[in-house]
Amino acid sequence: MLQRRASRWHNPDASGRTYYLSPGQSPPREAKLPEDILAAVNGSETGAVLFWSLAESYLVLPPFSVEAAATYSGWNTGPLHSLLYRPRSALVLLLRLGRYSMGVFEGDRLVQSKTGTRFVKGRHRKGGSSSARFARHREGQARALFDKACELLGEQVESYPGRPDHFFLGGDRLTLVAFEKRCPYLERLSSIRLHRILRVGEPSLKVLQAVPREIYMSHLYSFGPEAGGFPARG
Repeated sequence: MLQRRASRWHNPDASGRTYYLSPGQSPPREAKLPEDILAAVNGSETGAVLFWSLAESYLVLPPFSVEAAATYSGWNTGPLHSLLYRPRSALVLLLRLGRYSMGVFEGDRLVQSKTGTRFVKGRHRKGGSSSARFARHREGQARALFDKACELLGEQVESYPGRPDHFFLGGDRLTLVAFEKRCPYLERLSSIRLHRILRVGEPSLKVLQAVPREIYMSHLYSFGPEAGGFPARG
């Protein structure tokens, strides 16, 4: 969807400007972004691309980082096109209690993967000493799951020829927080990690194969007298 829209925007001779904003860079004051859109820019770890004019404006939060800040007269979609279509590899780990699925993608093609299960008991609803024993047992099962997933994650990296360009986690946020505390291997991936959590259901090979849609998803905002104001994903 974004690619189709952006192809229509390209017009270097149009009134207005195009701003490529690196992560952490503030948008120009002349754009007068609505507060919610300004907050989205400031919270983006990948930067933003702003197509601005007095009549209408579009803001794109890309799935990968804007590598170089730049300003153009008119609307220039060339660098955005290169950013979206550049060949990339991505290491992905999907994790929920009891299940994991991981693999490496080249573009949208899954080139290696590993999916498995490890039993973790559900929550105990009774109180007392039995509840405490249950909780300790459940925590032990969760640690075993995390240790196995951490081990296999390292194997995925070591068996891949080269180094993935990006690393993503997906699944249940609370489970992932606990996993991060347990898996020291994640420190080795810090330089390639993007911190948005991929939104997926129960990890499986089928779910993993559909992950590129989340990996390459951009967020699009439009605003101005003619454009109205709306967020979209594309």
